[in-house]
Amino acid sequence: MPSAFDSDITGSMFSDDEIASLLSDAHEISTALEVEAQLALAQESLGIIPEGYGAAISHRLKTLTVDPKQLATHFAKDGISTPGLVKLIRQKLPDDVAGYLHWGATSQDIEDSALMLRLKSLAGILEARLDALIALLQQLTERHRHTLMLARTRSQWATPTVLGLKSAGWLAPLSRQKSRLNALLPQLLVVQLGGAGGTLAAMGTQGPEVAGLLAAALKLNSPSMPWHNQRDNIVEFSNWLATTSGLIGKMGQDLLLLAQSDVAEVAFAGSGASSTMPQKTNPVIAENLVALARFAANQMGSMHQTLLHSHERDGVAMTLEKLTLPGLISACAASLRLGVEGIDRLEIKENTMLENLQRSKGMVLAEAAVFELSKFIDKQQASELVYKACNNATENGSQLIDELIPLSDAQVDWQQLANPQNYLGAAQKFIDMTLENNSSEGH
Repeated sequence: MPSAFDSDITGSMFSDDEIASLLSDAHEISTALEVEAQLALAQESLGIIPEGYGAAISHRLKTLTVDPKQLATHFAKDGISTPGLVKLIRQKLPDDVAGYLHWGATSQDIEDSALMLRLKSLAGILEARLDALIALLQQLTERHRHTLMLARTRSQWATPTVLGLKSAGWLAPLSRQKSRLNALLPQLLVVQLGGAGGTLAAMGTQGPEVAGLLAAALKLNSPSMPWHNQRDNIVEFSNWLATTSGLIGKMGQDLLLLAQSDVAEVAFAGSGASSTMPQKTNPVIAENLVALARFAANQMGSMHQTLLHSHERDGVAMTLEKLTLPGLISACAASLRLGVEGIDRLEIKENTMLENLQRSKGMVLAEAAVFELSKFIDKQQASELVYKACNNATENGSQLIDELIPLSDAQVDWQQLANPQNYLGAAQKFIDMTLENNSSEGH
């Protein structure tokens, strides 16, 4: 049974060619070949390997293609693909040159540096998708900043609010995620070169210089020391992936609840249908955003286990990372893509929002009534009066304000109190500040 990301059926929802290509065996091999080529060139420039040998290795690797199936047997034996890859490359090189391939490096050096090249490309795609989602949410917030609706706390009607404030609540943390990604990438995208035991002893005292040249050639940053047994930056990036999926999942959960038949305040154009109930339009995108968020959260337990990297190299941690990280990347990428699609296809039912607000018969103004009455009587007394009026309104099917008026002789402007537009507090200010912060951060 293929995974949901690899299946020809479910992959249409959870995967896409752009991400699948970067996570493919072919791309893993091509980036490993690039690292080997640039390593040889850096070592040749410093006289560590004979003159011309680096160029010969690099030239051969530019035209070399390796069938991933050729590495399967080697991986099963070695638990890592690089030894098999190096063996295959050496067979394609002149005998006198072949021995200088992979000089002083270890398999994890190649795999980690190649991973950084792939993560760099992946991060660019994720950032572009995040930018697209942020832009759509900014437009949604601006367009519906005055669209009245019910605020709901613990799944119950609470107070009046506006849709623009709700969407600003989706926008703000995603904007922060953009900033977090920009801060994370420089320390994440770092070359790995440590050799057999992390000392680069085979390169003598020139090891750090080789690492610096290799980093420059690969357009990665250079570390202060080899980091092969320090997975904190990869785990932090994984946290970013899971958090981003979670934030989009929160948006999906809100939309899923708003799309319920008995709420019906939003819908999605082109939603899925039931095989037997013609009346249904299932909010598939919202459902999948929630599912992806929960999947990504579950993967973080495994990723945190990779921090327990024994001594200078740990095959268990390496294997666990290889099992977990691709799915986490795929989940985040799908969340971002489906989030964009969901907001793009979102239909806002403003009239239904108003109808649902009116169905509350003014109950959502109970807090407003307490604080208004508190201007004239003790707050505890005000709370008791409003509580009684709520009970009467529930029993009689009447409006809260109509039940409250005969209970108090306070000089309250009841007509103004009954208008939910007058109890929105600082909603517009919060929207303004969120939009301003988003714009100031360059989104």
